[in-house]
Amino acid sequence: MKRLIPGLLAIAGSVAFAQESTFNNDKGVPESDAALRSRVKQFYSASVTGKWRDAFAVVADDMQDTYLAAPKDNYNSCETTRINYSENFTKATVLETCQGEYRWHASHIPATVPLSSTWKFVDGQWYWYHVKPTEVMTPWGISRVKPDAPEQGDNAVTAGLAAVARDPMSLARSILTQVKIDKGTVELRSWETSKDEVHIHNGMPGHVTLSVDPLTLPGLKITASKTDLDANGDSTILFEYRLDDATITCGECAKHPKSTMTAMVHVQPTGQTFPVTINFAIPPELEKQLPKELQHRQKKQ
Repeated sequence: MKRLIPGLLAIAGSVAFAQESTFNNDKGVPESDAALRSRVKQFYSASVTGKWRDAFAVVADDMQDTYLAAPKDNYNSCETTRINYSENFTKATVLETCQGEYRWHASHIPATVPLSSTWKFVDGQWYWYHVKPTEVMTPWGISRVKPDAPEQGDNAVTAGLAAVARDPMSLARSILTQVKIDKGTVELRSWETSKDEVHIHNGMPGHVTLSVDPLTLPGLKITASKTDLDANGDSTILFEYRLDDATITCGECAKHPKSTMTAMVHVQPTGQTFPVTINFAIPPELEKQLPKELQHRQKKQ
């Protein structure tokens, strides 16, 4: 599937949507059900083959300009998962699930995308027509579409994204600000066991995962309380310097002053990286021996 918003991803791993029964109506299956399924298959097959004229052939006459102007996405496969009939079986809403991918930077992530389309029965044939959506599913949850937003075509996901993303960079910044870290610096003591922590909040409606690049200083441990965060989930990343750690083999040298280090905290699928500076304070008796300017700097750390 082509990139829906330049440089912006929706979700990590596979986006799964529950499939419902293939028919939903208490009055039974109409005689034209098979015909509708055939036309729906022809319409969505164009999204797999790229032969858009096949889809155009089942578009209602009064909707042809709308269809031509609409953005079109490519998928690997599509399947009809639900049909709701209305108005004495002369209209229908079809839920299609298509297998494709979202693209974020160099990553291509498999996704199952739900698409909704509307159909009407005219002169013995089913035709696609467009009803403007009021909400769409994105990789970050449901996005509302304003009533006065411009029409974009039948593809509910593409239409909604286009409506809310006329300024993609602003949308990207808005999404990225929903994953937050409370501070970018932790303070440890180089001469004794000590600890500090940072907190990360996932304000997005979707799931994210955390990872921290390992650092090789003996005695330093960095652990996250959670690496998988659901919507509105929180995680605490604990930074510990322990003199009793088994990786320390040099004895008293473990209490020597240490250089500042940086831990890189990664968030997927947003692709964010939060650098966390690790400052190591030195023993008070050594601090007194420093020039006053350096003492002041040490206290600030």
